Amino acid sequence: MGDFRRNFGRVKKIQDIPNLIEIQTRSYEKFLQADVPLAKRRNIGLQGAFKSVFPISDFSGKCSLEFVSYKIGDVRYDMRECIQKGMTYAAPLKIVV
Repeated sequence: MGDFRRNFGRVKKIQDIPNLIEIQTRSYEKFLQADVPLAKRRNIGLQGAFKSVFPISDFSGKCSLEFVSYKIGDVRYDMRECIQKGMTYAAPLKIVV
């Protein structure tokens, strides 16, 4: 007899793997709320972080800084340039206080 195998088992359908990058991207977009108008931003993510820290007052209570809004600026270099130059791909974050 030779090396002969038979498999009588049935192959079960394997569940599709979700796109894990898409999950992270959606979470980051929800954190930034960059495409949401200022008046419609919810108190979560970056907006919530700023709201939880501000207002900042001095010890005497005479002066304080209050958070109004934030904006994510345009990137200076595209991803390809950053890779070629060994730089970090980033965009400026500007807040109005």
